[in-house]
Amino acid sequence: MSTVIEFIKKLDHKIDATAERIKDRKIRFYPTIVGPIVFIVFSVVVLALMPGQIKIQPNMSINARTFPSILTYLILGSSSVLLIKDGVKLIRKIPVEKLELELLTELKALILLFLLMLYALMMKTIGFIAGSVIYSILMLYYFRVKNWKYYTIVVASAIAIGIIFRFVLNVRLP
Repeated sequence: MSTVIEFIKKLDHKIDATAERIKDRKIRFYPTIVGPIVFIVFSVVVLALMPGQIKIQPNMSINARTFPSILTYLILGSSSVLLIKDGVKLIRKIPVEKLELELLTELKALILLFLLMLYALMMKTIGFIAGSVIYSILMLYYFRVKNWKYYTIVVASAIAIGIIFRFVLNVRLP
């Protein structure tokens, strides 16, 4: 038990040190350049994956790939036009919108997104109750909750909700 507490203390210290180090760092970028690049890459990936994902019957003019292909080419074309337009503005030194993000805030959001994806994965692999208990504990730890009563409440709530849905309401949870 003491090794777990030692590990948690070391982890807390590392998290605090990392947060202090990147606290004032900011990321500056041009959203009107980055956005079209992201959608161009997305479109190219979709177009490359589509033949393997959507099977068609030969000799048909309209098939299962027609509508997705039209939309993907529309996204690709629109994004290319936006990228060229704002690229020309940058070359001509015409002001283009610039966005500034705080690195620590965005990192915290990514950690929350990762924890949510982990929860979805845990529900599929170990079930609703166990996944909810682990996710709840991770979220309380992430928000630096030190009071053990809160951990007891969320664990009891996850177990109670799972039992109520499963045995009282006869609803099977993932």
